[in-house]
Amino acid sequence: MNRSSLVVALVALFIVLTMPKGLIAQDAISFKGVLFSDYSYVLNSPERDFEGQNGFGFRRARLTADFKKSDRFSGRLRFESSDDSQNVHGKPAPYIKDLYVKWKNVIGAGHSATLGLSRPPIWGASEDHWGYRAIEKTIQDRAKIANSRDIGIGLDGPISPDGRLTYSAMFANNSAGKAETDKFKRVYGLVGYAPSAAIQMTVASDYYAFDGGSSLNINAFLGYTLEKARIGVEGFYNPISFDGMTDEDIRNGISVYGSYDLSDSRRIIARYDYSDRDNRGAESAEDWATIGFAFRLESGVEFIPNLIYQKSDLDDDPTITGRLTAWVSF
Repeated sequence: MNRSSLVVALVALFIVLTMPKGLIAQDAISFKGVLFSDYSYVLNSPERDFEGQNGFGFRRARLTADFKKSDRFSGRLRFESSDDSQNVHGKPAPYIKDLYVKWKNVIGAGHSATLGLSRPPIWGASEDHWGYRAIEKTIQDRAKIANSRDIGIGLDGPISPDGRLTYSAMFANNSAGKAETDKFKRVYGLVGYAPSAAIQMTVASDYYAFDGGSSLNINAFLGYTLEKARIGVEGFYNPISFDGMTDEDIRNGISVYGSYDLSDSRRIIARYDYSDRDNRGAESAEDWATIGFAFRLESGVEFIPNLIYQKSDLDDDPTITGRLTAWVSF
């Protein structure tokens, strides 16, 4: 954690600890957390030295504080850490994942404005419907089409009176929560439609310019929920243009997943992703798949044995990893 993040964290902690007890007693502030932890074993790898590597680790540790100032104003402060975020000593380094204030009914009933560091309207609907972030990110997140958080101002609400047709928009730094370093911004937009309680659809796009070019991403999602099953499909198309060049860096992909309840506490999960990239003439593609069984021991505690298959057309052999994943929420 850098110095500025540490200062913010200490200030936030001081505020929470010195708040009047009556405020907390009235449930104005609530806390929750999530942990994704694995034991993983590399069964096969295109690089033979990696075969047999195994160990314990955590891919996500999260602590969230939600506060409610009034019926109109609320907000969130969330800290997160993972194996990928380490300090200079190689130990886990927590960072601020969310830090925002939400103003409800800002331009009418149901319309809310969000200011600060929050999730842009890209793959949130598909991630929530997929439901197994503990196993893997959704395809756009895996492909690094965008960052899962951005600093800016967002607006969302209903389009139709019945609330089935909705919108979300955001104007942000495109800095992944870091300090802004250039004049460019990113614009996000999403339209969602739920014709019934079982069906959910979204169409979204985002655009940003950079010094020497621009990027346009278009994506769509369809989710279907049955009594014991859940099915979803998500796709994206992302051409990146460069000034003075006719060739583009084009990324696209599609993801199909499903889950089925074998019992009240047992579920089988499967997913397949295909992604392709034409990097100004240099083509590459990747197949990624997983299958797993989720065992819910009690509310908020699941163990998920799962198998991950990943094969790039640049490699002769796939990487196959077996994992035992623990997912705990509290």
